[in-house]
Amino acid sequence: MIQVGLLGAGRMAGIYADRIADLNEATVTAVASPTSAESFVTKRVPTATAYSDANELCKDTNVDAVAVLSPTDTHPELVEIAAEHELDVICEKPIARTLEGAARIQKIVESTDITFMVAHVTRFFPEYVTAKARVDDGVIGTPGVARTKRAFGFEGSRGWFDDSNRSGGILLDLAIHDFDYLRWVIGDIERVFTRRVDWINEGKSDVTLSIVRFENGAVGHVEAWAVEGPRVPFTTAFELAGSDGHLEFDLDDVRPIQYYDETGRSSPRDPVSDDLPLRRDGYHRQLEHFFECIQGGKEPSVSIEEGIASMRISLAAIESVERGKPVAVAEVGE
Repeated sequence: MIQVGLLGAGRMAGIYADRIADLNEATVTAVASPTSAESFVTKRVPTATAYSDANELCKDTNVDAVAVLSPTDTHPELVEIAAEHELDVICEKPIARTLEGAARIQKIVESTDITFMVAHVTRFFPEYVTAKARVDDGVIGTPGVARTKRAFGFEGSRGWFDDSNRSGGILLDLAIHDFDYLRWVIGDIERVFTRRVDWINEGKSDVTLSIVRFENGAVGHVEAWAVEGPRVPFTTAFELAGSDGHLEFDLDDVRPIQYYDETGRSSPRDPVSDDLPLRRDGYHRQLEHFFECIQGGKEPSVSIEEGIASMRISLAAIESVERGKPVAVAEVGE
């Protein structure tokens, strides 16, 4: 049984605590937060120990691994503390606010024997996994055009997240899911052109559209936004079109994936697999993979290098907004 400490006590910590409770491989034994660990433990994991300091949690002999679930700009420091105590780490994306912070984490990971995984959870949701497998199998031929959407509504101020100097905003925190996914499915992205509109009421609304050009010549359209409107539902969608067909997914559609071929016929819109509706979602599967890597001494499928590569695309998109023109991913950090 892997004993897990949660570094953070916000929304993501709640998701991780719930998913770990469903798994046989691990249990949450400690939670650290400078402000809310005790209340979180009382409500979510009453058998765990609450700490106000991450270093104290990492000294706990009942902790084997940690999940870094804190504000983005705190990740490098927390990964360093965990590594000093030889604890395995799963770190929420984006891995850092800046490339300097990401490089600090990379140096730590490369100089230790810890298992380190970047939590790009989209790679573990069955609909996304299935679509990649079909592209890899050549079902749509040569990919040429991709379109993704990821959006939600919220209510009121969101604290540190409304400060783009700490979070990077929607492009670094939300769009990175789809930048990473498209990299995984189609290949490396050469350049990004992004437009952004944001405004502040109680919280910061942020609407972005990015056009990406892949190194292989394919083109992608990435829509990511969050608006202050609690009735606006969370939604994700993608389309992948190639020389021989077209795949679709839309969270708002009860029949998830559809395929069109040259005959014009659509395959039945059956669930992606036998486990939909999901008993185990992408977070379950992501954590299962992380725990399997710890137990088996394997390298996680989402490495520090993968995390940095996808982060560069988000940073290029942010720079594109500032410059008002396309930005090559290779330019970021140069």
